[in-house]
Amino acid sequence: MSALRLIPRAVVAVALSLGLAVVWAGNGDSTVYKWVGPHGVIHYSDHPHANAIKLTIEGAQTYAPPPPLPADLSRRPARPASSTPVRRYRSCTIAYPHQRQMLMNVYHTTAVVRTDPALFPGNKIELYFDGRRMPGNGPYYSFPVNRGKHTVSAVVLNGFGQIACETSTVTFYVHQPSIQNPHNPVHPH
Repeated sequence: MSALRLIPRAVVAVALSLGLAVVWAGNGDSTVYKWVGPHGVIHYSDHPHANAIKLTIEGAQTYAPPPPLPADLSRRPARPASSTPVRRYRSCTIAYPHQRQMLMNVYHTTAVVRTDPALFPGNKIELYFDGRRMPGNGPYYSFPVNRGKHTVSAVVLNGFGQIACETSTVTFYVHQPSIQNPHNPVHPH
């Protein structure tokens, strides 16, 4: 029973020791000594010990952010002048598939995004299928589907790359015949 209690303590001791070894390492290489104690517990130290194995720990990985963009590249295009009327969408929706719709025996489907009013020139639609952005800029997107529960949503971006309208997320389901079903027309047995 006491041996079972030592195992979690040994694991914790190793984890803490390795953490200390990394701290000791700093940015350069460092030497660490490892040995097994009388109860089977592994120990680490920066000082030599009888029966210890000498380990060399390489410096920690570091990250340097990329240099900032020059001032003229980091600016976004100016917003339209206030004298120009701002065009807004009354609504944007996923027209197809419908909320909680069950698509039967399909392996490919289309999503349709509708805006009211129609999409303004210079604006684009981005569709997200199961959280992943789909290629294209809509309003029609065609993509393969597997059986199960799926979601689609979309955003309309104006010419400045800002969200002008955002749809609600639509959840739909795809039912496909089992490949193990003896009556499966796609995969006959």
